[in-house]
Amino acid sequence: MNERVVDGMQFFDVELKFLKRYEHEYIHGSEKKLTASSLVTYLLLRSLCDEAGLIMEQDLNLKGECEKRNLPYSSIHNGYHRLFDIGLLNIARINGRTYIQLPVVAAYVPTAIDPKMPGYFLVPKAIFSSGFLRDFIKARDVRGLLGLLDLINGLYRESKRKSKQWLKRKKITLFNKLKQSKQVFNKWLKRVFYGKNSLIQVKQELEGMYELAFVETVFRERKQDAKFDQFQASAHNTLSSLLRSSSVRYTSDELQDMQYACKQEIITPMYYAVEANENAMSTVKAVMADILSASVREVESQTGNIQVLGAYFRKTLRLQTKRIFQDEQPLRYLIASSYKDANWDVPEQFQ
Repeated sequence: MNERVVDGMQFFDVELKFLKRYEHEYIHGSEKKLTASSLVTYLLLRSLCDEAGLIMEQDLNLKGECEKRNLPYSSIHNGYHRLFDIGLLNIARINGRTYIQLPVVAAYVPTAIDPKMPGYFLVPKAIFSSGFLRDFIKARDVRGLLGLLDLINGLYRESKRKSKQWLKRKKITLFNKLKQSKQVFNKWLKRVFYGKNSLIQVKQELEGMYELAFVETVFRERKQDAKFDQFQASAHNTLSSLLRSSSVRYTSDELQDMQYACKQEIITPMYYAVEANENAMSTVKAVMADILSASVREVESQTGNIQVLGAYFRKTLRLQTKRIFQDEQPLRYLIASSYKDANWDVPEQFQ
């Protein structure tokens, strides 16, 4: 079964709340004011960071990212440095590697001690298309961009709740929230609701009330399996944490290769066991953590001798899986049975 979902990047509710309070409630010197270019830069970096709010410094090519998204490099470059002044970016050094850190994201990442996931919404990736954000930078409209994020939050939640997916908002409420002049507000309405690159469509405006929805380009079709997505995210988080704590040096592309190897070699096969018996979940997670930990340690011990990191990691995963599963006969049998039931060949490490 397929479902239509917002194709977007995760954004915590607390992030948006912090940004709005910073702009509307706090008094700053001119060098620490939140500008439209710095907020667009924050959105750009939010789309590039990992689940812990980290971007490897050596992988960040700000000019290249601006070219891909039709953003003005000089404005984004200035916004980047301003984010450090504001405190919305830090430099983090972990095991000899240097990262750009989004501290508000890092502060709310689930941990083993506090596994609770904070509330979030998805900012559509389409926000970066067709130069849409350029207009906010040109207009120096930071409050307008915050207002757009607020609407995106509401529309995302509405799309999750109802089949109609229309969000009602009073014009006067929008005006009061933005706290701008009528002239600036009317320009914002034109840009956000009626611009050719807008993310939002207006079904109707009647007596000062708008009915709003996302445009079709915001959505994508995906096979519906939320449990697998959660299972895979947990494994990727574990792998990322282990790698950051190791001395292994890797690029973002190599991390993707290792994540893909994980999906093929252990995540998907071990998820079959969970589908066959939900009571196996705790054992599966523990065994998976052991395999990942042993694999990262093995890669770490061979630093300097590895030519293709992704391929070596895949080979190591298979070997460590086979070794650890020698003592996990019930789980090995469960996975093998799942393959046989589907008339698939059982991978050697699970035989």
